[in-house]
Amino acid sequence: MSEIKLTPLLKRSLQQLTPSLIRTLSEKYSKIPGIINLTIGEPDFATPTDVKLAAIKSILADHTHYAPNKGTPQLLQAISDYLLKHFELQYDPQTQIITTNGASEAISTVINGLIEPGDIVLLVEPAFSLYRTLTLANNGIPITLNAAHEHFKLTPSVLKQSLEHYGKRTKLVVLNYPNNPTGVTYTAAELEALAAVLREYQVAVLSDEVYSELTYFQQHVSLARYLPEQVLLVNSVSKAYAMTGWRIGYLCGSAAIIKELAKVHQANVATVGTPNMDAATAALQHGDLAINEMKKVYLQKRKYLCKELQKIGLEFVPPQGTFYVYVRIPTTFEKDAAAYADKLAHEALIAVIPGSAFEAAGSRYFRISYAVSMEKLQLAVQRLTVFVHNTAADKSHIQEVRK
Repeated sequence: MSEIKLTPLLKRSLQQLTPSLIRTLSEKYSKIPGIINLTIGEPDFATPTDVKLAAIKSILADHTHYAPNKGTPQLLQAISDYLLKHFELQYDPQTQIITTNGASEAISTVINGLIEPGDIVLLVEPAFSLYRTLTLANNGIPITLNAAHEHFKLTPSVLKQSLEHYGKRTKLVVLNYPNNPTGVTYTAAELEALAAVLREYQVAVLSDEVYSELTYFQQHVSLARYLPEQVLLVNSVSKAYAMTGWRIGYLCGSAAIIKELAKVHQANVATVGTPNMDAATAALQHGDLAINEMKKVYLQKRKYLCKELQKIGLEFVPPQGTFYVYVRIPTTFEKDAAAYADKLAHEALIAVIPGSAFEAAGSRYFRISYAVSMEKLQLAVQRLTVFVHNTAADKSHIQEVRK
């Protein structure tokens, strides 16, 4: 009897999917001795002590059993209070919020709950790859709107043109700001203009605002303020409170849509860890000081890195938020950013993520995460300076030989 293989039983849509390039390259380059890893978007701070103590107290108090599907009442209330205090958003803790296994599960819940075969999802590129992956997994059609020529921002005219062109097939628009990988964000006026277009169409908006606390020159404004009925707001405690491993995110929306999406969440994970939720509650209630202290350090690193990149002569997108810089490879380099990143890793011992992780193949940008120690960042800049200088010198030499 021949061996039975299960792979033919897999969904066909899985064949379209590829593993996260960010994770793949981070693991690959981390094996190089002496590498400085600027790939993963993870705070280099420890979780605040009072947050860790809240988790310890939770465990000692035997808060180790199943919590309600949508989260503990205390955390749901803390999320509601936090959003009202920080962003003037009003969400009922009992009917309009779901606690999720990180922001990733919140995004997954939205796309798995909304997208059917043939549905169109509009993505503003460059973008976090998970949106595209989940759309394809559900046999949806991801349509990318390249915003590079508009300072990496979606404009009302492009949005309206796209919604008109694809019509009722469009079910979801995904907006992420401050943006990963560019660090670009939107002003209140820009969001109002986008909302004015969106409210003319029966379309949902997934607004991924996980970097909302990491804006440097303006107060973050949520699109949900102007479009509460259509926006599905995603956020988490991961970036703001250095809690990436705790896996606490949340999804907010109108009561009617949250009631239905809660079924998807329940089927996927049932609920998240109770001690983790108790820790997140403490963070949201008492973590403002920790956020401010971390943001000061990020701003210092941003200032240093941007200044040094200018000295080196590299073009980049000035980040208004997050802890990323999106850098353009030199015009003299004939191949794409993927080849440039590979050369950087093996010759300069600097690991970065090429733009092909966030936009179409052939991208000429790469992302630097400066959520590392200043010592590592300074060493990376020294290596990058030498690498760019030597690469340019080699290019000039080749040109002279050809003459």
